Amino acid sequence: MRKAAVMIGFGAFFLTMALLMRFYAYPKLAVVPLNQNTQQTVADDNAKYFDADKVKAGSGKILTKATVVADKAASEKVSEELGRDVVVIDQWQSTDNFDDKGQVKAPPMSATTQRVAIDRSTGEAVKWDGNELNGKPVDIKGQTIKFPFQVNKDAKYEYWDTTLAKAIPVKFAGEDKINGMKTYKFTQSVPKTTFTKMDVPGEIFGLEKGKQTADRTYANERTLWVDPVTGVMMKLQEKQKQTLELEGQEPVNAMDTTSTMTPETVAKNVDEYKSKGSQLNILRNWAPLVLGLLGLLALVLGLIVSMRARGSVGAHAEERRDDYRDDYRDGNGNDNANMVFGDRRDDGVQY
Repeated sequence: MRKAAVMIGFGAFFLTMALLMRFYAYPKLAVVPLNQNTQQTVADDNAKYFDADKVKAGSGKILTKATVVADKAASEKVSEELGRDVVVIDQWQSTDNFDDKGQVKAPPMSATTQRVAIDRSTGEAVKWDGNELNGKPVDIKGQTIKFPFQVNKDAKYEYWDTTLAKAIPVKFAGEDKINGMKTYKFTQSVPKTTFTKMDVPGEIFGLEKGKQTADRTYANERTLWVDPVTGVMMKLQEKQKQTLELEGQEPVNAMDTTSTMTPETVAKNVDEYKSKGSQLNILRNWAPLVLGLLGLLALVLGLIVSMRARGSVGAHAEERRDDYRDDYRDGNGNDNANMVFGDRRDDGVQY
């Protein structure tokens, strides 16, 4: 019986540990860290763009750097205010081109700042008064820096486009291997849209000198390769087209680029998150499964041992009863006259 109790105890322990790992430890670890600090680099060696310095069409390498930093103090404060677990992210992004000597030109071609609160588990922007784009309050929506942990390829996700300040749907486009790592590929199509007006020299349209107010349009075909376990983007590519347009004139190219994360950035992402994804998979799936099976096996074996022990006790008890009958009754079923403890009177009362 003691052996059965020990086995049942181990079974209960293993099952409890399996449940704790799956429903307590995993949710605690599958969150965006409050000390998040990363930088991603996207480049195109053969971009075509309007060179504002020379006031004419230009071409060559462009480089976009995006820095993401979590504000821990703000995250804790906003989480308490909203009653949910969020992280406040500050993001800086700038695009630069290069001069003939290979040096970065100043100022940058474009620059963007963003401050947003996102859910630490889903990676989705949450409604918060502090959400800002380029210093102005904006209702940021959708996925921003990442997708949810345990990405669902059948779910309907939207990805935030900073140029249009709008969340646009993405579509699952199959699975792909990036540096040997399984990823989900999502695509996003941003139709041609006028997103701002800007003053430009009339000469760029072949007009006389003087300021002209032109429409600036933007279109993008974006591809995202996402780790299905952590939801982090391993690779990003943008086929972006921008034009300057003035009524009655031929459009002028402002930006024509296929910009892709640099191989160094992709390799760094894969190296870091492939191991993290494996650890989370073990914690969410394999460890609970193994511990659960061990727990069930120990419980079943414990019950079997317990039932066998009870059956053995019952058999011994029956043997003892049979021995009693043999010792105290004669062959005809009558009381045995040779009693060990005392004699029996005629009225059958023992004394």
